[in-house]
Amino acid sequence: MIDASSPSLDPGSLERELGAALSHADAVAETVVPILRHVLSNEDNSLFADEIVARIRGMVRHLAVQLLDRLETAPDGGFPGEHAAGQVAQLSDHLLENDALVRHVHALALEFQLAERLHARFGGDPVLTPLLQAQIASSDPDLAALAMRFLAAQARHGQSQRRMKLPLLELPGDHLHHAILAMQAMETGASSEAAEAAAQGVRRDYDEAATRLGLASLLLARMGADATEALRIDHAGIALFATALELGSDLDRDSAIIATHESQAVRFALALRSAGARVETVRDQCLALHPDLEFPEQFDAIGPDRAAALLASGSSLDGF
Repeated sequence: MIDASSPSLDPGSLERELGAALSHADAVAETVVPILRHVLSNEDNSLFADEIVARIRGMVRHLAVQLLDRLETAPDGGFPGEHAAGQVAQLSDHLLENDALVRHVHALALEFQLAERLHARFGGDPVLTPLLQAQIASSDPDLAALAMRFLAAQARHGQSQRRMKLPLLELPGDHLHHAILAMQAMETGASSEAAEAAAQGVRRDYDEAATRLGLASLLLARMGADATEALRIDHAGIALFATALELGSDLDRDSAIIATHESQAVRFALALRSAGARVETVRDQCLALHPDLEFPEQFDAIGPDRAAALLASGSSLDGF
C-alpha cells in the first residue's frame, strides 16, 4: 500500500503517500478495459488469467444467445432454434463495445474467483455465510424471507458462474438497456417491429429488485445499522460484502469488487474506512485478502470523512 518501513509519518505525509498510491492505482485501473477488450478479441490471454478470460467470454456469449432467442421468438412466441455462429459472434462483439458492460462481467468473474479463493483459504460455505445464516434465523419474518430469497439467488449465481453463463435478466438495469440496444442494432434479417417486440418483452419480464444484486441491497437495507457487519468479508461473503461497501462508500459495486485486487489496496482500505469500518476491521480485511500487504500503522489518523475525501480526489473508475 505504502512503504511501511519508512519512519513514522505525520498525518499530512501519510495522506500524500496514500494519494500517490491512489494515483498509481488509478493508472493501473484505467488500462484494464482497453487491454481486456484486446485480449477478448485476439485470443491473447497473457495479461489475464485464462479462467477470467474464459468466464467473461462465456458470459458475453450467453447474453448474446439469450438476446437472439428473444429476437427469434418475438413474432410468434415459438421456441428459438440454433443460432448461426456468426450471429452469436457479431452480437457478442457489439456487447463488448460497451465499456460498462465489459467492466461488469469482469467484476462478476473476479467475484466468483475471489469467493473460491476465500473458500479454499478459510473454509465454510461460500453461499450460506455466517451473516446470512443469522439473518435467516432472524425474528423479523420479512428479513428472514429476504435472506432466504438472496440465498437462493446466490446459489443460482454460483451454478451459472460454474457454467460460465449469465442470465440476461440478472443484469443491472443500465447494462440491460445497453444489451437491448446492441440487439436492436444487429442485422439479423428480423424486422424493426420484431426487434422492438423483443425489447419490450425483455423489459416486461425484468424486475431489478428480484435480481441477486437487487436482493442484496434490499437485505442490507432491511438490516439497518446491523448492515455494517457485512463489511467483514469472511463473515458476510464477497457478495454481500461488495454490496455493503458500495452502499457505504462512493464506489459502485463493480469498483468495490475490483478494489479487492492487490494493485487497488489503497482504494480498498479508504473505501472501507469511508464506509465507517474501524481501523482494526480495515486492517483485518486487507490482510485477509493480501496476507503479505504492508499495512501502515499510521492509518488510524485517517477518519471516515477524510478517507471519503481522499477517495473522491482520485479517479471514480468511470470507464474502467
